[in-house]
Amino acid sequence: MRSPGDASAMSSGGVRILPITTPLQRQEWDELASDSAVAHMHQCLWWAEPLAQFGIATQVLGCWKGKQLVGGGLFRSIPVPFLRMHITECLDGPIFVEWSSEWADAFVRQVQKFAGDINSLRVSIHRCRSKEVHQDLVQAFERANLRTKLTPGVVEGVLLLRDRTMDNLRKNFRKGTKWSVKKGLTGPVRVTHLTSGKDLNRAYEAWMSTARRKGFSDVRPWPALEPVVRHCVDSGLGSVLGTFLGDRLLASAFVTYIGETGSWVYGGYMDGAEPYHPTHVLQYVAIQECLERRMSSYTFGDLTVNGKSSTSGVDGFKLGFGAVPEQNLDTITWERRPSWNRWIQWFRHQKLGSRVEGLFKRRLTSR
Repeated sequence: MRSPGDASAMSSGGVRILPITTPLQRQEWDELASDSAVAHMHQCLWWAEPLAQFGIATQVLGCWKGKQLVGGGLFRSIPVPFLRMHITECLDGPIFVEWSSEWADAFVRQVQKFAGDINSLRVSIHRCRSKEVHQDLVQAFERANLRTKLTPGVVEGVLLLRDRTMDNLRKNFRKGTKWSVKKGLTGPVRVTHLTSGKDLNRAYEAWMSTARRKGFSDVRPWPALEPVVRHCVDSGLGSVLGTFLGDRLLASAFVTYIGETGSWVYGGYMDGAEPYHPTHVLQYVAIQECLERRMSSYTFGDLTVNGKSSTSGVDGFKLGFGAVPEQNLDTITWERRPSWNRWIQWFRHQKLGSRVEGLFKRRLTSR
């Protein structure tokens, strides 16, 4: 742990805010980010650092009250092709088990410092889970005269689990979902946990099969995803479930159990598997596991639109299990280089820009 006099630390309101660098600090951070009430996978080093092989840098700002780590934020910086600049973002954070408004200014000053060091075009804070932290950071950016804007946060499909049973939850399934789950559970398929390297590779093939079929582009390359999946499976922070017909893998899902929330991270099915309703069975089993682990909620991830009236497609599948659309807090974006940002937005809408964006889109995945 660094001493209070460390030049890189910024103090405010009885806390020190500094980059996390030492092995002990890293261990303490990952414990906070994966095993506390405010935990989230997107704030874990083991989630972010495998992307380093694609040029994505990770920086964690820790907030220390005395000798106790009480919170902070993990930021990743994605290189912008050809410009030697980065786009920096904090997903589902910052996270704090204790917070004081007095700390916001020092936290923003540290963000400003590392954004300059890495030459960021802009810094965005997505899906901050605390209204108090969110509000204080917005005001701190304003006091620092940093140009920021707020845009509506994404909408997630969330299934509330606290004090509920599976029978209670099933009553709120849509009619078609009830039928598909029953059909899958009474059919010839079986669900099992996948743990071997070979089976995890097969699971990834199912995710990619659906990604190609649906035109998704947010599935990480396997070399950057395998360490994340392996860590979750080995540490009990997640499961990879597979639906089989005999020895044939029909579908698979990667689900995490972190903090008080279960999360569907990836899922997919192989071509020709639809008649067996394998993905409905997987979600049913995942929800059961969340109940057994006493999770407060289960999130199906982002909805493509507002989700309020979707009865078909991916949104319809998610909401069919009784999930409700939940609006996240506004995204905070500090445009550090406004002129460059405007040029990039223009370039993205050009033919060449669209092609370049497609080539690098996997680096922009938020899952």
